[in-house]
Amino acid sequence: MKKAVLGRSVLLAVVLAWSAPLVAQTTTPLAKMDIAGVRIGMTEAEVVKAIQAFDPGAKMTSRSVAYFPYFDGVNDLKTPEFLDQMGFRTADAGIGVWFAGPPSEPRVLAVVRRVGPTQPPSAEQMLSALTAKHGPFNVRSVPRPGGGAVVHWDEEGKAQCTVVKERSGQRVPSTNAMGTLLPPNAVKVLEQYARQDVFREALGASRDVSKCGTVLRYEWGSEPVRSFEAWLVDQGGMVTANRRSVQWVEQLKAEAVRKLQSQGKTPKL
Repeated sequence: MKKAVLGRSVLLAVVLAWSAPLVAQTTTPLAKMDIAGVRIGMTEAEVVKAIQAFDPGAKMTSRSVAYFPYFDGVNDLKTPEFLDQMGFRTADAGIGVWFAGPPSEPRVLAVVRRVGPTQPPSAEQMLSALTAKHGPFNVRSVPRPGGGAVVHWDEEGKAQCTVVKERSGQRVPSTNAMGTLLPPNAVKVLEQYARQDVFREALGASRDVSKCGTVLRYEWGSEPVRSFEAWLVDQGGMVTANRRSVQWVEQLKAEAVRKLQSQGKTPKL
């Protein structure tokens, strides 16, 4: 379990089997995916630089660190603290950025942006701006009363774990996607869904969610668009980093147990 010094925790997931997934055809190059200039794989310094370039008036509102606890049989121990999450505030939005934990390098795995435009665009303007920036979308939700929409861009060459096929054969954004996108529990939900065969179409029989790709998801609920939310999440990267963390903490625990046992003394009887 990861413990956040500022109130965050994440359950560490169990490693599952490997198998090649089925990959869909409509995809987007990872290089065309970003939120407010922040891309998957950026360092902390690169994130700050990107957001300042996007909005020179942006302010950092939080910088959270975390650690992993473990137990040697006698003592409660913990890893060194590491960068977990950063928060920013721009003129009309809040931005959250999450990083991989050790032993992986602290690089971006997820970005969330929530916006309340001061001059709400129409849905048509919104979609036009998005496609101009990111290219044609992969899937979008079926039109609904009030003008709301969910629109997805999915990483090329990777499994699309937030896309489902309706009975009509039409591919649409999954209505169950939110739990697989939002830190800190996304990895736990991804692994659970895999065990339940939720991703069979995307992953085949392997159930290996480390093969899920990066998804860029926009959602709004009205016409005009009075507010919208955006997620950029490397789902497979989150799972891989989490599995590495599990293994690393287990190694630290084993070393601590061996050290404790080596210091034991035969009691005088």
